[in-house]
Amino acid sequence: MKFIYFGSGQFAYFVLKQLYNQGVKPCLVVSQPDKPKRRGLKILPTEVNLFAKDKNIPLIMPLSLDTQELKEKLQTEGADFFLVADYGRILPHWLLKLPQVMPLGLHPSLLPCYRGPAPISRAIINGENQTGVTIFKINDKVDGGEIILQKNIAIDDKDDIVSLPRKLARLGAFSLIEAIEKIENGNYVLIPQDENLASFTYKLKKEDGKISWKCGARQIRNLIRATLGWPSAYAYYKDKPVQILEAEAQDVETDQEPSTIVKIDKQGIYAATGRNVLKIKKLKPQGKKEMNAWPFVCGYRVKVGERFSL
Repeated sequence: MKFIYFGSGQFAYFVLKQLYNQGVKPCLVVSQPDKPKRRGLKILPTEVNLFAKDKNIPLIMPLSLDTQELKEKLQTEGADFFLVADYGRILPHWLLKLPQVMPLGLHPSLLPCYRGPAPISRAIINGENQTGVTIFKINDKVDGGEIILQKNIAIDDKDDIVSLPRKLARLGAFSLIEAIEKIENGNYVLIPQDENLASFTYKLKKEDGKISWKCGARQIRNLIRATLGWPSAYAYYKDKPVQILEAEAQDVETDQEPSTIVKIDKQGIYAATGRNVLKIKKLKPQGKKEMNAWPFVCGYRVKVGERFSL
């Protein structure tokens, strides 16, 4: 089995690493070019690019997918499969015809639910208790191809956008191997997706992390779990932004207005929400290091009755 791997994001890196550890090595990796990142917009390579270079896997980073040079390069490889995971670009129709057997996509959701670029975040934000991976034959519709294999996985209450992608990548890598074995043995069925059940996601923007205190405590905690790193759930305290990194939803009713601080102790800051109380355990003020709630209380002289801005 000879395959070309298309991937750019962190999830793609996790999948590629797991495949490699199982002895399944691509003949070529296609990734997006290095881009400016972080403060100062330094040009930094993706983890996929770094991994491919470290393992001496041939790597190309085309600026465009519509060039004769790329077409000739991919044709020369004579790959049986294209495996696409978190690549970040739509593959043109002509490219999908190049693999000898099939172009396969790996998507970290139970398609047709959560098509698009942020399925893991959205599943956590929406409070789903399960998700999974889908292996499908890629067509011209984004994440809309016929399904070959699906695997479910539970979303643990402690899972977040750091832990869950790793679990899904491991599951996805093994599912890809299983799907390819089925295809090579002729033991598979292509199942069309039900368009009536389709739902879509979009890339998270900075404003998606802003906490609405009118939401319930569980909803806010889900947002915190889903946005660690980027865009990070945030609120304003005394008109200054504060990222909230860890919190716990408590089944405690209160008649205080949402965002009001109703209690403070060494374990946390307790804030009223639209339903029940959110216990804030870890924060990061703008320009400062992350800290537990009690040092924040002492340093900023937080008092019961004060409010985070809505």
